Amino acid sequence: MTKIFSIALVLTLVSIITVVGTASASAKGVDKQPIDLSATLFVTGLTPPVTNLNSGWSTIASETLQGNTLVTVNAGPAILGSTVISAAQSSREQFTSFNLAEATVIKGKSKGTFYLTSYFTGDVLVVGDYDLKVSSSVGCQISGVGNWKTKAADSIIAGHGDITVCTNWIWFGPSPEWGGTFMTNVSVTGAAALLD
Repeated sequence: MTKIFSIALVLTLVSIITVVGTASASAKGVDKQPIDLSATLFVTGLTPPVTNLNSGWSTIASETLQGNTLVTVNAGPAILGSTVISAAQSSREQFTSFNLAEATVIKGKSKGTFYLTSYFTGDVLVVGDYDLKVSSSVGCQISGVGNWKTKAADSIIAGHGDITVCTNWIWFGPSPEWGGTFMTNVSVTGAAALLD
């Protein structure tokens, strides 16, 4: 009888441990939610490109980008809708021309860090890293596809996913004398957990 009781007790404990383990795993799964964000950024500064005149390859050691409107949240924590995006990146790209207003990218890579900053408080809420493979496509002088990730140590969300960009040159005014810059439409999808 004692032996049967002991076996029953062990089976009960195994059953409880299994249920607790399953519940714990489910809770972590529930904490992660889909992320779908979009934003527009403008290149606000860069180090002069170092260009190989024979190959057309250009290296930009440092480039800053800044959004001028709130991030659009199609899915994910609502608090991200009160943020503005900015980024700092480096890139190595092969252009078809030295005239950036008309050039398209044949191939290349970019990597950098993006920031989501509260519009109301100025606090940086999210810091993430990204990397892109770039080329061009219809309607995009520079199109990029890659990955992003954020860590709990730096952000209110921890997650990862895909990032796509479409970049085109825009003029500031009706003629080239007004100057211009690159404008990037970025889309970020994936999954992340909102942290306390």
